Amino acid sequence: MKKTTLSSEETKLITAAAKKHIYAIKTRGNLESRNSDSEDFIETSVWSLKAALEEAYRLGKESR
Repeated sequence: MKKTTLSSEETKLITAAAKKHIYAIKTRGNLESRNSDSEDFIETSVWSLKAALEEAYRLGKESR
């Protein structure tokens, strides 16, 4: 799979979607690695993850 770099605007949109649907991300503040297992591996519900992924997918489709 080809790795692509997101623009700063795309990163902001993805982070906003994650914060909106996943409480641990909202509390944490961002999606950046902190090189700490307790901070980088969070617990989240599958329905929150599903909602965040659906929103990110919709945002991607709308940006084309």
